[in-house]
Amino acid sequence: MTIFTKSKNYSLREIIDICDKNGLITVDCLKDENIISIEEKGGDCLFEFLKIGEDLFKLTWAADIKQ
Repeated sequence: MTIFTKSKNYSLREIIDICDKNGLITVDCLKDENIISIEEKGGDCLFEFLKIGEDLFKLTWAADIKQ
């Protein structure tokens, strides 16, 4: 699944909209880990975004991309 790209920074609204269109859920870990995880409902983590600005996030991990 390649709905996000590492070469783009995303706003929280963009992440949520993309997730809604693709039947995915966001897991907010901003207070503890400064990241947002994207998962399938009842599934494993597919993507992780690191907060890099006030409303700016960068894809740092994807299940289908070897890091």
